[in-house]
Amino acid sequence: MSKCDEVSGATIDELLSKADPSSPAQGTAIEETKAASSSPEAVTAPFPRFAPGQRKSPKVKERRVGRLVSTMSWPKPGPSARLEAARHQANHEQQKIVLDTVRRLAESEARSQLIIETAPDAFIGFDLESRIVKWNAQATVIFGWTKEEALGNTLWETIIPPALHEVHRRRLDRLRQSEEAPPENYRFELYARHRNGHDFPVEVTSSGPIHTHAGQFFGAFVRDISKRKEREEELRRAKESAVAYARSLEILNGISRELSALLNTDELLMRIGELLSQLLEYHTFSILLVDAAGKNLLHRFSFSGAQVISKPDVPIDRGVTGFAARTRKPVVVGDVRDDARYIKFHEATRSELSVPLIAKDKLIGVLDIENRTPHYFRESHVQAVVILASQLAIALDNAILYDRVSAQEKQLNQDLQFARKLQKQLLTDDLPQMRNAVVSTLSWPARIIGGDIFEFAHYRRQGLHVGILGDVTGKGAPAALYAALTSGIIRLLIERELFPAEMLRAVNDALMARPLESHFVALMFILWDDVSRTLHLANSGLPRPVHFRKGKMEIIDAVGTPLGLLAEREYEEHRVEALPGDVFLFLTDGILEAANRYGEEFGYAGIEKALIGCENCTEIEIRNGLASALSEHLNEVEAGDDQTVIVFKVQDVAAEQG
Repeated sequence: MSKCDEVSGATIDELLSKADPSSPAQGTAIEETKAASSSPEAVTAPFPRFAPGQRKSPKVKERRVGRLVSTMSWPKPGPSARLEAARHQANHEQQKIVLDTVRRLAESEARSQLIIETAPDAFIGFDLESRIVKWNAQATVIFGWTKEEALGNTLWETIIPPALHEVHRRRLDRLRQSEEAPPENYRFELYARHRNGHDFPVEVTSSGPIHTHAGQFFGAFVRDISKRKEREEELRRAKESAVAYARSLEILNGISRELSALLNTDELLMRIGELLSQLLEYHTFSILLVDAAGKNLLHRFSFSGAQVISKPDVPIDRGVTGFAARTRKPVVVGDVRDDARYIKFHEATRSELSVPLIAKDKLIGVLDIENRTPHYFRESHVQAVVILASQLAIALDNAILYDRVSAQEKQLNQDLQFARKLQKQLLTDDLPQMRNAVVSTLSWPARIIGGDIFEFAHYRRQGLHVGILGDVTGKGAPAALYAALTSGIIRLLIERELFPAEMLRAVNDALMARPLESHFVALMFILWDDVSRTLHLANSGLPRPVHFRKGKMEIIDAVGTPLGLLAEREYEEHRVEALPGDVFLFLTDGILEAANRYGEEFGYAGIEKALIGCENCTEIEIRNGLASALSEHLNEVEAGDDQTVIVFKVQDVAAEQG
């Protein structure tokens, strides 16, 4: 190895150690070269001495190396001047190499120090005793300790929480005792402690050991990951919430299907108790129904510990359930011991959730759930139970209705008149109140109870009025029951505020999901916009409706396949811009097919004849005229089918008031 290689490969400390005047051999060499030196002052200048452990500044190191270079390898006096010049030139080149090496080492050390000080992460250097030997500006920002305060202190005195002290000590012991070098770069996460005492998560990238003239130490870049952990936690909670919500919707969808298939009230309530446990944990689940007077909540069903239990009735002005019924809003009680409204029944109950049961804007009861855990019910629970309560209210309303019809079917021979009254309850007597239209109805069943249905409703969100006319196949009790089933499905779907074609498709899908042999229903679904005087309708097998305007009758060509007959059917929707004075007739085939003793049907011709001169008639006068014409046509012949007609007349209130 050449002398240049020796110099360029040496560290600053090694070069300085070689120039130590305390070495006898080197001292002799220096004395020998004094006479030949071209700069005796530089050569004879004394080397500075330092106390043991005292650090030498870079300038002092460079000055000493320069003196060393200026005195080393100078040619001794000899007989050949050419040899002396060559040696002088070689010595000059060596001096340049050494000085350049020292300069580059100094620059590299300065760059490293600058990188550490300006790093965006904290940098901490520590020795095998865990004492801090390096501390940059960002470490002060993250941990709160200044550089002067941190240097010389141990990690556990500054940034390691007490809970991790023992773990850190064991790790240092392994490093001291292990003969194998630790990994040069190692990344991990842990909790560190700020000067003010709070702990926070950090990501550590450690390296080492790093060897210097002062010994070896380990370096670690430390990054505060508090915000990243917060974002990760937010994402985790959002994901859990989304998964829970999706699971709740899936469960609710399954519950909805089961509810629509159950018409027996007891079976329905028992099944609700079982299905509810899929959404949340509960100690007791109860259903209370509003009595006819609207003053009490009558206990209908309670399920607790896999058993059906009895509970007392509750006045509507008392208790958490009474408050939910009066306000028509869900009520959550985190701790019943702190709520004066709570009526104690179970000693173990700590939290309670009460949700009103509302069907067709009518309060029918309250769903009440109790839990042993304080503040158990979260917002997600409330949302899921509110959705369940809306479905349960409609299903319960349908089930109660079905129970009534079934009970009367069993006693049909003894109490047919009561059955007729019951069916009238199914057909609303409350006609819609509209500003620009009026309605009148006529319904003659062929038997005590019939299979024709007509109902009215209102879309609260869209402000539209709903009219429903249906004709079930057959007559008597079977037709009435199928009509009740159809009516229940429509009530379930009415909350979705579907337009006519969509509504018919949804009802058909529901009926086809549980088809009854030889049973189907022809249905007309009508929407009326009372502001724009616009009529939307779709038909599924009923006779085409009549439009009477200014003394002229037209037939709206609206047709379709009956519901419950074929799956996956599409229906056409019609839109009519009405004018004041227009009359629309929606009727069942019992009107058109009414035959006299000669077999002649009433038909559209009979309707047109009955409308002659009715341009200015009221809706009631038109209905009575149709009834008279139909009775005259039949001439005491018994009708073979139910006969129902809805008379719908458009009016101009502003013009009439003017």
